[in-house]
This record gives sequence, C-alpha cells and structure tokens, in this order.
Amino acid sequence: MSTDNYPTLLPPRHKWYTHSYDGLGLYQLVATCAPWLPRVLRFGCARIVADLYRRRMPKEYAAAQRNIARILPAATPTTITQLAQSLFRHFAYYFVDLLSLNRQSPQAQQRYLHCIHNFARVQPLLESRQGFVAATAHLGNWELAGRLLSPYGKTIHVVMAPEQHATVQRLLREEHQSSSLRFVSNDNTGGFVQLLMALRRGDVVAVQVDRGTGHRSDIAVNFFGAPVTLPSGPFVLARAAQVPVMPFFCLMRPDHTYEMHIGEAIPVERGGEEAALQQMVHVLEQYIALAPDQWFNFYDVWDNTIAAH
Repeated sequence: MSTDNYPTLLPPRHKWYTHSYDGLGLYQLVATCAPWLPRVLRFGCARIVADLYRRRMPKEYAAAQRNIARILPAATPTTITQLAQSLFRHFAYYFVDLLSLNRQSPQAQQRYLHCIHNFARVQPLLESRQGFVAATAHLGNWELAGRLLSPYGKTIHVVMAPEQHATVQRLLREEHQSSSLRFVSNDNTGGFVQLLMALRRGDVVAVQVDRGTGHRSDIAVNFFGAPVTLPSGPFVLARAAQVPVMPFFCLMRPDHTYEMHIGEAIPVERGGEEAALQQMVHVLEQYIALAPDQWFNFYDVWDNTIAAH
C-alpha cells in the first residue's frame, strides 16, 4: 500500500537537525561509565553535565524557551527559564537511563515504575492476538515504555529515525536487545509492508508521532495553535491493519521513578487518517503540557525550515 497520495501541506524540511548531545564520544563515555555507578550518583553527574551543555548550547536553550512559551502561553518568563533548565536536566537523566536502566532486565526496570495509569485500556489487547500501534512522542523515557511492555509476550517493533553514526546505531539498538524488541528504521522502503504484516500477526508497532519524517505522508495539523507537519503514516498503517492506535507516555516523577500513561484507543476509519492524527495531537498537547520539561526538542518546533532528528 502506498502513502504517496498524502501531500505535504507545508514546505519540506531541507535538512536534519542535530545537536551536541548527538556526539558519539558522549554516548560511548556514558555507556562505559553509567552501569558501574549507583543511579543516584549517575543522576548527580548528569545534572552537572546538563548545566554545562546548556551553557554551550545557547541557540538550543533559546529554542527550548520558545517552545515552552508556546506550550504554556500564560507562564511567566521566570517559569519558562526554570522549565528550560529542567528540560536539559531531564534529558541528561533520560540519557543515562537509556544507556543503563533501559538495558537491564524487565524485573530491574519494574522497580523504577511507580504505576501504570489506565492499564485496563490496553490489557485486553495485550492478552489477545490483536496488534495495535503504540503512539508516543519524544516525551519522557519513550523507549523504556516499549521495554516495559515486552513481558506481555508481544513482539514490539520500534520505528526509529536512522542514527547519524553507524556506531551509535549499534550501541543503542543492537546491543542488549531483547528477543521481543525489534528496531525498524523509518527510511526502510519496505518498512510499511513489514510493519503491516507484523500488526496482522498480533505484534505491536511503537512510533513517535510528534515530528515530521520528511515523507509525503507528513501533513499539516494544528498543534498548540499553529500548523506543524506531523506524520499520518502510523494512522494509514493502523487503518490498513484494522487495529487501533493507543497513546503511550512514560514520564519521570520528582523521585526519579516513572509513570506510564495510556490514553484511550483511537480507531482509524477509511479516509479518517487525518482526523485520527488530529485526535492524537490533542492527546499529545495534554501530556506535553503536563511535563513540558520532558519534551525533548532542542530546535524551534514551529519553524518549518528546520528538520528534526
């Protein structure tokens, strides 16, 4: 099935956006050191590094403040500044968990899961042969959410953007990978058919829907009061497989444990892909506003000349 008939309604983004956190050296350093340190010490070091990086990245810091100002239009400048600082720190906390906690056993990960909100919404799907699309965002520890679902016996196909460095790809995806968790690049030309067959087998496809992919299936939607191009592809996929879209988010609490939030199922009817995407955007707005300092974008989301990565 093709998605070529879905036009891009805003100018295409002309380049991928990258930032200093993408550096291979930083990944390797954290991957080497983090597993040997207690989590409280890892987070203490992460906070220091985050504050240093924030000073080294003035453009990204300013962009984060603009994003937060749009998300929370009534916030004072002081509140926006504090949240932008917290954003860098939360990203550092997530970064060390990505390379330590996320690689541990499901039993170890469960110790840092405070609760799952509205689990009853997804439990029948997990216990049945029906697949579903788990839609999330660059919000909180999205990868941990996928790993926490793995004990329920479903194979989870995580759709990811291609990493800038092949070594980073191997470090993050191929090492410490459980048999029930598979990573699929969104630049794979045969990926749609592969994921469609997976859903029809009863598997789960996990995808982030808060950034455009650069594909023709990206369409303009109203996001916090202004148009942004977001992917309709996951909703085309769900409709083709006749499965629901389930919103998933994994947010960090002040005590550094996690809460998983499960939204109401979004059915996708034929011709209703764009409406389903806009419904998902309303859910995104709710949870991003709940934790704007855990929505990890270091570029101006509403600047359509910049591409996200």
